Amino acid sequence: MHGCLYLLTPVGRNHFQYVAEKTRTAPLPRLPVKSDRIRSVLEELAKRGNARIRDIRNVLALLGTSANALFQYLKRKELVAKESGEANAPYCLTETGWTILEEMRRREALE
Repeated sequence: MHGCLYLLTPVGRNHFQYVAEKTRTAPLPRLPVKSDRIRSVLEELAKRGNARIRDIRNVLALLGTSANALFQYLKRKELVAKESGEANAPYCLTETGWTILEEMRRREALE
């Protein structure tokens, strides 16, 4: 087997596994939420510190039932929480909510 010679063909040279791109990176992991509407709610809560659903609904011009459903979804995702156990207590961002919002901002800046 001495003297065997292997040549890199033009097709092989252009194969994606052979091309060593320094800028090639793995895709970013998916965020648990990504809609513009969710981001606008998180941004508004971040700006205000805390707010009731009706306050967010009025500022963002959301329908009442839609806003309620959206906040229930955000609660299940643990992105928002009530400040106290009272029924009419305002909502605020959780630590996870802040993290997701910051990642959404960072990814938008990369685009």
